[in-house]
Amino acid sequence: MSGRLLAKAALLLTVVTGFTAVAQDQGRTAKLPAVNATATKDTAETSRVVPRNPRVLFITDKGCDKCERELKRLRQPGGEFESMQVRGWKIGETPDNHIQIVDRADVPEFAELLKARELPSVICIQDGEVLRYFKHGCTTPLDAWTFGWLMKGQNERPKAADPEEIQVETTGHYPLRGNHWSVEGDFNPTTATLVTHLRGPNHVSQITADWKIEEWSVEELRSLHDDLHEREGGGVVGGFTQSPAAQTGIGQFGAGRKF
Repeated sequence: MSGRLLAKAALLLTVVTGFTAVAQDQGRTAKLPAVNATATKDTAETSRVVPRNPRVLFITDKGCDKCERELKRLRQPGGEFESMQVRGWKIGETPDNHIQIVDRADVPEFAELLKARELPSVICIQDGEVLRYFKHGCTTPLDAWTFGWLMKGQNERPKAADPEEIQVETTGHYPLRGNHWSVEGDFNPTTATLVTHLRGPNHVSQITADWKIEEWSVEELRSLHDDLHEREGGGVVGGFTQSPAAQTGIGQFGAGRKF
């Protein structure tokens, strides 16, 4: 009985040993192809890039000095690109960016369009078609607001405030002017200061006696005071006569007292 068991055990060991040898042999002969880890990584990276649609193409050309100058201006610290990136814009050389910087050789589909255009050419494309483009030479600068219009088709540039007409009080007694003189060093005199000064020894003899300057506005009084210092000759304003000091520009009438 023990002899038959020993024989079966020997046979089983032979079979197992044979299978192991075959498996080892197959492992030596069936070599797997080598995997290029770098190529696999590049392929994976490329597959993850989804072209943005729409996007702005900033098209340059090798050896184009103007392209380099424009990019340098846009990329400078605190410049347009930096401020846009802070607000969420993606700017780079791949098509998943809002602004894709690309060489003209890499966009042959726009070759005909670029023939008649100055570089760099800045266009917005969607589904391979040009939606909008920036025209060089116009008064609109190539800045964040222009890129925003190219991308969205909406002009969001803040409108310049309409200049308001400067209004000053006048009673119609005397023509107004600017570039005022100071009143004894005061460049913002009150009505009382002006009246006292004009009624004082420096100017009282230069103005018409019946003028009720106390009723005039500050700007009218200042305009009269300016003219008293600057007019040449006598009898120019209401019959006043200027002193020699006013005509020579020395002393209290010197130009150093002008604002």
